[in-house]
Amino acid sequence: MQKSTITTLLVFLVLTLCSIWTTPLSGQTPIDSTQHYYRVIGYPQNTEDVTAGINYFKRQLENHKNDKARNNYYSELISLGYFNNGDIFESEKATINLLKDIPVTDTQTIVRLRNRLGRLHRSLNNLPLALENYQQALAMATKKEDSITISNNIATIYMERSSYEKAAQVLSPFMKDTDRIEDNNILTTIYDNYGYSITQIGDFKGEALMLEALAINEKSRNITGSFSTNRHLAYYYHQQGKEALARKHARLAKDIAYKLNNPRYKLEALGLAIDIGTTANADVFKKLSDSLYKVQTLQENKYAAQKYEYATFQTQAKESELIAQQEKVNKTRYQFLALFIMVITVGIIIFLSLRNKRKRLEQVYMTETKISKRLHDEVANDVYKLISQVQTNTYNESHLLDNLEHIYSRTRDISRENSFIETEESFHITLRDLLSSYKTPSLNIITKGIDKVDWNQIPKVHKTTIYRILQELITNTNKHSKASIAFVEISKEGKKLHILYKDNGIGGAINSKNGLLNAESRIEALKGTITFESKSNQGFKAQINI
Repeated sequence: MQKSTITTLLVFLVLTLCSIWTTPLSGQTPIDSTQHYYRVIGYPQNTEDVTAGINYFKRQLENHKNDKARNNYYSELISLGYFNNGDIFESEKATINLLKDIPVTDTQTIVRLRNRLGRLHRSLNNLPLALENYQQALAMATKKEDSITISNNIATIYMERSSYEKAAQVLSPFMKDTDRIEDNNILTTIYDNYGYSITQIGDFKGEALMLEALAINEKSRNITGSFSTNRHLAYYYHQQGKEALARKHARLAKDIAYKLNNPRYKLEALGLAIDIGTTANADVFKKLSDSLYKVQTLQENKYAAQKYEYATFQTQAKESELIAQQEKVNKTRYQFLALFIMVITVGIIIFLSLRNKRKRLEQVYMTETKISKRLHDEVANDVYKLISQVQTNTYNESHLLDNLEHIYSRTRDISRENSFIETEESFHITLRDLLSSYKTPSLNIITKGIDKVDWNQIPKVHKTTIYRILQELITNTNKHSKASIAFVEISKEGKKLHILYKDNGIGGAINSKNGLLNAESRIEALKGTITFESKSNQGFKAQINI
């Protein structure tokens, strides 16, 4: 008979340690009892102790109704206790009920319970269903110890079918790495089953493996493991004609079966004794077999009543697994979608950043080109003409000074139009200085409301745009309109800024050469509006709303 207890032991140790930290020394009796009954169920010596352990953990269930983790742990031990006592129906019932409560994400618990179901169905001689549960458990197992235990249980199915070569193939990979198996129960089970399997296909090295397994089991008091190994050795020695050794191990197996007081073990021990000819007491065997048959028939009838419920559970479990898989697929899809969106977003940001950088470079280039052109057209030509006049002595001093003053004014205008604009502090003064700089004896500039606006609430880009537009408008007036008066009024209404600009010049058609369309594009960039009115001999007017 095989066992899978390593994972349950780890869970128990964690729970025990947690309890020790929160319980005073005088109150450790419940913990000691839990440890005691865990060992009783995990390493059974007799049915009475196992029954006491089952009853203890049932009481613990009642005492911890609201602690689901503990409830699941206790229920798992109760299921194992029923199994070790040979109560297949109750063990199966407890296992199935527990599987219903375990979330599909708790794969470790599901692995243990699926393995338990495999052992239960094997006890009912339903080998195909046992194999199916073992294979499902193996597919979900992530721990090496669990994989070894489940593989060993699969091997026992093949052994019962006398497919010893298949059994050996299942266990062979683990024989290469036995030094790294720390659990003696798992190690001896592999030695026992692998050793017996290879002896059945002609490799007698298996005898040494079975003897080593027996020695380890006896030293660690693994009584059920010792039963299995003694049984295998008895059959092996009987096949080899070593009857004294066969009788010895058959007797040891029988002693263990009666010590456990488990009818299944007793039946196997008596069957072994009859098979190797150490007893002719067929009546005892028949009586025990009939008794066990009645119990098994009753259990199988109960099992039949459970069959529909189990089939329903299997369907629900598969549906839950499909849902979990679909959720995993959906999660992966969403992750890829999020990644795709992120990549696209980053791509767009990079594209816009590069485009804006290119536009800024183009703007810088256009500004530099514009400055270069103006310097060439408005300054360089005048300087060249003045140099020519000086070289040919065709000038008078007064005319020379006027020309120098004109060149200086042109240079100052170009510098002012492209200079840094102070927008942080006292912007109203910056605007006044701009407008005042254009005053001449023939052009008076009147302002209104500039000081009343709270310029600290106006964004920097808005202030820069206002400065440049007013600069372009006043330059246009100065160059083209022949006006004597220019009027600038600025007011704020809510979040809107209103600018009115008027002059009393000659007016006329508006075209791209006078720079006004450039002002229009600046305002549109801020989602504002600008309108122009210009009629011949009726002046010029611009209304700006930002």
